[in-house]
Amino acid sequence: MSNESSDHSEQYKKFYETWEKTMTEAMDIWRSNPLFNGEAHGGSDNAAHYKKFYETWEKSSSEIMEKWVNSPLFAANIGKAVEKSSELKKYFDDAVEKTLKNMRFPTKSDVDRLHASINNLEEKINDLTDKIEDLNQPGKATKK
Repeated sequence: MSNESSDHSEQYKKFYETWEKTMTEAMDIWRSNPLFNGEAHGGSDNAAHYKKFYETWEKSSSEIMEKWVNSPLFAANIGKAVEKSSELKKYFDDAVEKTLKNMRFPTKSDVDRLHASINNLEEKINDLTDKIEDLNQPGKATKK
C-alpha cells in the first residue's frame, strides 16, 4: 500500500471517529432532553440543548476538518477536481454549441462574431462622423 493511500485511509478513519464521537455526544444530549425522552415538558430550554449539540459537533469536527483540508492529499484531490470540472465545462459548452447549431439557433461563437462586427462598424461610423464634422467646420477644411 502506498504512503499516499495509507494517509488517505488514516484521514478517513479519523474523520469517521470524529463523526462517531459527535453523534454519540449528540445522542447523549438528546437523551437528557425531556422533550425527546418522554418526560414532562417541565420548562426545559430546548435552544440550550441544540446550542450545546452544535458546539460539541463544531469542536469535535473542526480539528479533523482543518487537518484534512490542509493535507497534501486534499490539495491534490481538489486540484484534480478543478481540472476535471474545467474539462466537463468545456465538454458541456461544446455539446450546447452543437445542439444549438443543429437547432439553427445562434451559438455563443455566432453572437461573439456578430458583436465584433458591430463594434467594428461602430468604430468606422465614429471615424466617418469625426471626418464629416471636421469637413463641415469652415476653417479646418483642407483640400486633397
